[in-house]
Amino acid sequence: MRRFIGDGVCCAVIIVLCLGLGLPRYRSEIDLGDEGFLAYGAVRVMEGQVPNRDFVSLQPPLSFYTLAAVFKLFGTSLVSLRAMGLCIYVLIPVVLYAISRQVGGRILSLAAALPATVLGIDFFNFVPYAVWQGELAALLTVFFLIRAAVTGRRRWSILAGAANSTTLLLRHDQGVYLIVATIAYIFALRFASRDVVSKPNTSRMLRFWAGTMAAIMLPLVIYWFASGAADYMFKQLVVFLLTRYAKTSSLPLPMFVAGQPFKNNLLIGLFYVPAVIEFLAAIWLLRLVVRRYFYIEHSHIAFILVLSMLFYLQALTRSDIYHLLITLSPFFVLCAWYIGALSKAAGGAVGKSYDSQLAAMFSRRVVFVAAGLIAGGFLLYVKPVFLTWPAEATREVLLDRGGVRLSLQRAGSLEDIIKVVQKEAEPNRSILCLPYQPMFYFLSGRRNPTQWNYLWPGDQTPEEHQALINQARSDSPAVVVIVYESDMRNYAPAIIDYVHSEYKVEYDFGGLTVYSPLEWEKP
Repeated sequence: MRRFIGDGVCCAVIIVLCLGLGLPRYRSEIDLGDEGFLAYGAVRVMEGQVPNRDFVSLQPPLSFYTLAAVFKLFGTSLVSLRAMGLCIYVLIPVVLYAISRQVGGRILSLAAALPATVLGIDFFNFVPYAVWQGELAALLTVFFLIRAAVTGRRRWSILAGAANSTTLLLRHDQGVYLIVATIAYIFALRFASRDVVSKPNTSRMLRFWAGTMAAIMLPLVIYWFASGAADYMFKQLVVFLLTRYAKTSSLPLPMFVAGQPFKNNLLIGLFYVPAVIEFLAAIWLLRLVVRRYFYIEHSHIAFILVLSMLFYLQALTRSDIYHLLITLSPFFVLCAWYIGALSKAAGGAVGKSYDSQLAAMFSRRVVFVAAGLIAGGFLLYVKPVFLTWPAEATREVLLDRGGVRLSLQRAGSLEDIIKVVQKEAEPNRSILCLPYQPMFYFLSGRRNPTQWNYLWPGDQTPEEHQALINQARSDSPAVVVIVYESDMRNYAPAIIDYVHSEYKVEYDFGGLTVYSPLEWEKP
C-alpha cells in the first residue's frame, strides 16, 4: 500500500507540474500548415472521406479519426484540438514514470519523466500531431510488454498488441520500430540468466501480442483493399517516403561552430547526447552478457535501448529540433537507468576500496546530485527556447472554430482573411488555399476541391500539379488564396498560370493574395 501511495504522489506531482506549465500556454499561437492539415483532415473524415484515398496524407489514417471523435464529442474548434494535445502532454510523462518504475526506484522514475515536461509536445504548441499520438501509444506498448514479462499475465500481452496496432495506425514508422524492438526483447528475455525472478513464458507473450495485432490489422487491411485505399496508402506511406522525402525534406545533422553563441552549440550537442548514451549503455549490457550477469531486469533495459536507438533514426533524415524531440521519450528512461547503474557502480567501487558502506552510499549520492545538477542546469539554461511564453499582448481569435490566442495584430489579420474568404465563397462553394495553409479551410468552413491539402517543392510532380488543376476545375473554387506567390512560381508554375488565367486579384494582404473568378462581378 505504501508503494502505491508513493507512486500516486509522484504521478500527482507530474500532473500538477504539467498543468501548471501547460494550462497558461496550450491555446497560444497557431500553425496554418501542419496543425491545419490535422484539423482539416479530421473534418474531411467527418464528412465521410477516407484518408489517403480521398486526400493525400503522409500519415496513416488513425490520427484524423481520433481528432474527429474529439470534435464530435467536444465541438469542432482549435480549443478541442489543443485540449487533446494537453491531455497527451500530461500522459506521456506519467507513462514514462510508469515504465521507469518497472526497472528503477521513484527518484530515477521522476528523473525519467520530468524532461518530457519541457522537451516534448509543448514545443509543438500542444498540437496532437500523429507523431505524438503514436508516441503515447508506443510508450503504452512498452509498459504493457514489460508488465507481461514481469507478471506472466496474458492480458498485458493483449493490451500490448492493441497498443502496437494503434501505433502502426498513427505513425507506421514508430509502429515498425516497436515491432523490431519487441522481437529483440523476446530474444533478450529468452537469453537472460535465471535469477530470483522466474523466466516469463515468451512464447505465450509473442502469441498474444502478435495475435492481437493480427486480429486488429487484418480486417482493416481487407477494408482498405475493398474501399480502394490500399494502393494510395502504399504509394503515400511507403513509396513516397523511400523515393522523394529524403530528397525534398532531409536536413543533415547540425555541426558545432566555433564562435557562435554557447547556447547554440549546447542545443546542437543535444543531437549527439542520445547516440553517446545509447552506445555506452549498449557496451554496459554487452559487458554483462560476456560476464553472464545478464538477467531479466537487464532484458527490460535492452528493450528500451533498442527502441531508443530506432526512434533516434527519425532525427537522422531530417535533423531539426522538432524531429529530435519526438525521438527522446525512450531515451529519458534509458538515461535515468544509466544514471542509476553508474551510481551503483561508483558505490560498489568506492565501498570495496575503502571497505565502508558509508563511503559507498556517499559516492552514490554524489553521482545522483551531479547528474541532477547537469540535467537541471541544462534545462534552466535552454528553458527560453523550449518554454516559450507570449512576449506581447494577446487575445482570442474570434472565429467559430478559433479559440487560440495570438498577438493583437496577428489575430486581427487572421480574422480579416477568414471573413473575406467567407464573404466571397458561399458555404456550399469550394476554395483553394496554396501552397500549404489548410488552416484556412478549417477556420472558414469551406471545402478543398482537390486531393492535395499541401504543396511542397519537389514533393509533387508536374503530372500531379496538372491533376490538382483538373480537380479544381471540376469543382470551381469561389476563392483562391495564395501565400508568397513568387516562391510558389519557382516549383509550381503550371498552378500559378492556371490561377492567373481564370482568376483576378480581389484582395492583397501583403504576402497573401485573394483571387476571385474572372467572370465574377460584384452586384
